[in-house]
Amino acid sequence: MELRTILSILSRQFVVVLLFVFIFCFSVPLLIGLALKISSGLILSLIFSTFLLQATASPAGVALGIPPAVILAVMTSFAVGMTLAIQEICITFSQTSEGVKQWLDKVEAKMRKYTIIHRYGAVSCTFISWIPGLGLYSTPVIAFLLRWKRIPSAFFTVFGFFLVSLGFLLLTLGIIVL
Repeated sequence: MELRTILSILSRQFVVVLLFVFIFCFSVPLLIGLALKISSGLILSLIFSTFLLQATASPAGVALGIPPAVILAVMTSFAVGMTLAIQEICITFSQTSEGVKQWLDKVEAKMRKYTIIHRYGAVSCTFISWIPGLGLYSTPVIAFLLRWKRIPSAFFTVFGFFLVSLGFLLLTLGIIVL
């Protein structure tokens, strides 16, 4: 592939990744905070806690005094932004690297043998995203490598992240007792 074409793809994809991160990881949460008169410092603290702790960051939001619905909204928006950004990064690799493209073609050929996994595999993103430390960041990559449909895999990744965040929030608030 010609260098000019690769640079064109990379620059376009880089802008798309930045837009997803800027809009969903920062702008939407900060606008929610602004609308509800919650300090941007508190919202940014929750965003960075979510970046580090992923779905287990909801107790940090409670400790910061952020209302539970806002905690879930901010964390879910962050998950949407990260999931879409990681998917775009994967697409970039497949478009710019011949080796990655060939490997993905081999994976896709093998996946055709298992139509049920290929068709319904995106649902498993709900459970893969529960894995602490890896979930949110690895699930879009796994879905991409296994050639699962983009929108369903993004939806189920965020849905799984939301469920775990909700679970930790309910534990922190004492609504669920183990």
